[in-house]
Amino acid sequence: MRRAYNAGRYDEARRHAHTLLSKPKEAELARSVIVRSYWNEQAFETLVQTAEHWDDELTQSYVALAQEQLSSTPGKALTPMKESRLERLRDAQPQPQHSLEWNPNNMPSNFSQEGLRLWFRYPQGQVYWDMPAGFDLSSTHPALLSLAAETLLYPWESATRAPFSSTRAMGGRASLSFSAGTDSTAAALVMPDETLLGYHRRSFDSMLDHRNAQRLIDHLNESGVREVLQIESNHELIRTHHGKPVGFSSDFACAVHLILLADHFDLGAIGFGMPIDNTYLWKGRKFRKFDETQYCTYWIKRFAQAGLDLLFPISSISEAGALMVVKDSLWLKHLNSCMRGDGTKGCERCWKCFHKNGPLGRPFDIKAHEIQTYLNKRPMPTATHALWALQSMGHEDEVPDLAHLFERDYAWWAEIYPAGFDLLPERWRGPIEARIRSVLPVMNEPYELHNVNHFDE
Repeated sequence: MRRAYNAGRYDEARRHAHTLLSKPKEAELARSVIVRSYWNEQAFETLVQTAEHWDDELTQSYVALAQEQLSSTPGKALTPMKESRLERLRDAQPQPQHSLEWNPNNMPSNFSQEGLRLWFRYPQGQVYWDMPAGFDLSSTHPALLSLAAETLLYPWESATRAPFSSTRAMGGRASLSFSAGTDSTAAALVMPDETLLGYHRRSFDSMLDHRNAQRLIDHLNESGVREVLQIESNHELIRTHHGKPVGFSSDFACAVHLILLADHFDLGAIGFGMPIDNTYLWKGRKFRKFDETQYCTYWIKRFAQAGLDLLFPISSISEAGALMVVKDSLWLKHLNSCMRGDGTKGCERCWKCFHKNGPLGRPFDIKAHEIQTYLNKRPMPTATHALWALQSMGHEDEVPDLAHLFERDYAWWAEIYPAGFDLLPERWRGPIEARIRSVLPVMNEPYELHNVNHFDE
């Protein structure tokens, strides 16, 4: 059963599992295999029908998630079951010994420290980070605390956008919000060797599987190649109060641990693994002048006031370029972007296995439910990269209605867009640009990128 499940042979795994359901010592594991295999296949209706009467916590959590997937539409309110599950999760969280009152007029005052646990009070509750030895809240600049609060509450609390009470001097060391995925790893490879890599780890159980990420992190730390700092926190629960699933409140909330530790480690820059797909392309499918967007100019200014350069180290390359960077590295054998993998390989059936692992020559099932679902969405998610992946792997026939888009050659997608280097602050640009140019060629002018608008939006 385990071998079949780990190999992605889910029908076979379920057949074995059903023979174990009547055995008390094996039943829980068997139920787990059944619901997780249906979840991996995105067979949500079957999952619910099969497991809704099983009463153990794990299977019921999958049932709730599957029902959420079946009922979710943009802007739709939380289902009662989903809200109940999230309420139970929030209620199970630790609480500080001394609770604060929410203060919208003084963001730094919403932080407190008990031992090495840092707490943040927000309007609906409190979340925490378990900080490294020696961390001292009283030595943390108020601008950092204000910026951290803003990244956590920006969409909902306008008070976080107030001017900072003072400006922090620039630190000296670069850091990277590190997820151990492909884009993030490419960013780590092109940044200076002394860059601090900061990994956010959920402090509660969820559908997110850390094993593939942990494999790369362990290699980097144990080999001494790079330093990866891991910080546990439950702050991804904040947005569940606003009708959203567990996740980051904003684009930059994934780095809030580094913002809070900037004085502790003398940080002067925080990098994000945002390739062209997220910078010069809108939703991965329409060109825009990213450096002129209000989003870019606003956040660069806010980070600078907290003594931090906002760094986009791979803004000159696409997801395809990031794949080429990691492919050229010794880190590749320790890397796998699949978030359903078993710590050594991917599930072979998810969207990431298609567009991240596939172009690296790793196996995937083009007919898998999730992959087909994404390929048939219009507009297609991460469209330019998906088109490149389909073309480079010879799967253009999977999207016959997009045949006209394959009249162009997407080889340029794996090359450097040199204007992306202009986003880099001068003190970090030299080594980053040199490393990228050593791996990839430059796009020819006129740039095909400028003409991207696949769905006439």
